[in-house]
Amino acid sequence: MNEQDKLIQNSIFRDISEGILILGPDGRIRYFNQATVDILEKTGAELTDNLFGNLFFDDEKNDEFNQIILDAVGGQPIPHYNLIQYEAPSGTKTIYVMSSFLKNEGRKIALLLILNDMTDLASMKKRYIDKLIALMDSLIEALSVAIDERSPYSANHTKNMVKLGEDFLDWLDRTGHEWSFDEQKRHAFLISIWLHDVGKLSVPLEVMDKATRLGSRAEKIEERFRRMHLLDRISMLEGRITREEFESREEQRNAWSGAINRINNSSFLSDDDLALIEELSRQRYTEEDGTELPVLTRDELTCLAIKRGTLTDEERAIMQSHVSVTARILDKIDFPDDYLVVREWASSHHELLNGKGYPQHRSGDEISKEIRLLTILDVYEALTAKDRPYKKPIPPERALRILHDMADEGSLDKDILGLFEKSGAWKAII
Repeated sequence: MNEQDKLIQNSIFRDISEGILILGPDGRIRYFNQATVDILEKTGAELTDNLFGNLFFDDEKNDEFNQIILDAVGGQPIPHYNLIQYEAPSGTKTIYVMSSFLKNEGRKIALLLILNDMTDLASMKKRYIDKLIALMDSLIEALSVAIDERSPYSANHTKNMVKLGEDFLDWLDRTGHEWSFDEQKRHAFLISIWLHDVGKLSVPLEVMDKATRLGSRAEKIEERFRRMHLLDRISMLEGRITREEFESREEQRNAWSGAINRINNSSFLSDDDLALIEELSRQRYTEEDGTELPVLTRDELTCLAIKRGTLTDEERAIMQSHVSVTARILDKIDFPDDYLVVREWASSHHELLNGKGYPQHRSGDEISKEIRLLTILDVYEALTAKDRPYKKPIPPERALRILHDMADEGSLDKDILGLFEKSGAWKAII
């Protein structure tokens, strides 16, 4: 961490209303902020580099507070959240204590306590919960933006989906539909949208941003063709081939190069293209040391022969793995009980009713209505997106027709799709 980052961090910790107290593995106080002084009503001199036991353990009135530390130091499992009574010089306080270990490479290096004075419990509880939710929302949104911003080709994907979701849920509420979401469920659903692609952090950009069949491989082919040109030119100058042979080879290379470039950027692979790829697979050139090498590698030929999209089977598997990674990442988040559904909703948005989705190939009633809705939002946004390198945006009306085709074949929920179309929420991102 650089000095500017340390300055920002210290400024944040100094000014926030929550107390920050960090204890080293030896029980010595390593850090505290002004809020800690105010809440515990200890002086800065008392807290500075003092052993926690020297300062608190003799105070039997605060055994509940001390026990949190004793359990942690003793290796006992400790709850992350504790609402305790604390006897301060000014009187009894209700303090909300959040505790967690700071770790480095799996080794505990410090115990972090976050303290909040909850004495005025009725009002403070709501304020604190609101702040936690606001913090969770801001962190989730920031994470989602960071994921999308990894690639300029999907910078608006999640934000557009949130707009679609908000407009649709507003319509359900406005029309008094029986499927209207209450405030908590609405919040959980929108969080699921924000987090649905968090697993894309694991997808290499050369896969996620692959705009053509060859992707970055095209540059290597161009470099190889330039080398073939130079090798033949040297052979001509040294008299090993005639000028006519050189020009014939050059003409053939230019024809191959043009065909490769055309196939690489085309959206359709014809039978003639496949025949040409087969021809290219048999072509060789001679290196300077006499070694014969293929004009195109097996990997390059596989890419050129892709019939749909720009990804090979291997690359598509890597791309599809993001939903499994999403599930593993969200498994690490200790969601409140009301938000436990977020993991399932967010990590299942590629499941289809006919079982042809992924990663678990769920079908029918195994897929909740909320997941079915999220899938429709995801597919509609992907079809109409204006920032994808591998396809042009599809007009909304045509995108809806495609969605209906998918519903007719059993992939999507017809009823929910009908509601989505009727709501007009799809116009939110036009």
